[in-house]
Amino acid sequence: MQSPSISRNLGDEARAELAGLIDLQMTPLGLASVEALSPRSGDIILDVGCGAGQTILQLAGRVGAAGRIIAVDVAPRVLEVAKERTANLPNVELLKCDASQLAFADGTFDAVYSRFGVMFFADPVKAFANFARMLKPNGRLGFVCWRSLRQNELDMFPLQAADLPFDDIAGPFSLEDAETIARTLTSAGFRKISTEAYDCAVSCGGVDDTLKVVTRVGALGMMLRTGRAALAQVEAPVRAALASRAIGGSIYLNAATWVVTAMST
Repeated sequence: MQSPSISRNLGDEARAELAGLIDLQMTPLGLASVEALSPRSGDIILDVGCGAGQTILQLAGRVGAAGRIIAVDVAPRVLEVAKERTANLPNVELLKCDASQLAFADGTFDAVYSRFGVMFFADPVKAFANFARMLKPNGRLGFVCWRSLRQNELDMFPLQAADLPFDDIAGPFSLEDAETIARTLTSAGFRKISTEAYDCAVSCGGVDDTLKVVTRVGALGMMLRTGRAALAQVEAPVRAALASRAIGGSIYLNAATWVVTAMST
């Protein structure tokens, strides 16, 4: 089995190399949470877990030249992609660090946003309390996170096609429960918490492209990276299962998420 650091590096490389395909898949989910956050012209926004930068571009387009985006991720390869994508935007700053450890002054940001970047904190209450501290009074928090693995066909379908167990996959689904989200955010000092279920059939293209994505990222990708399964063992059955779902040459799988908003005091 691969060490956690090797697995993280492989995951970072996969997210960087497949950034375009992942963006196709994640676009409707991220935009749903951007709409819920309602960025305004001139806002200063913290983008937590910005990845390869698509969300930075979406937020920057909303805040305009008068606004500013501070984007944070721990993964160096995807940040390189994000840097290339945002090189022409003077109002964007990229930081490689753990977002929970940020030390901006109190009241720095109008909003904090994340597309699937807030599920991995060692101490979620502490991390969100730090975000609340850095928000201005009545500042806005908005993020999208996964509901349970069993509800997410996007991950379950390839796992089942590969005939692999899935009970020990937890990390990305740490905020799968709405009560957990509400309790965490309340303890961190947020109010007016809204947790809305959002389901969407997502696609990154046809069989070949979808196979690339599901075998390198997501739940199946994580099992392959950590050595709990081998690509040679699962590639053929997963490909066949995906092909059975083709509609007009594209593969659509349902993503089950929470779109969450809240306000600071």
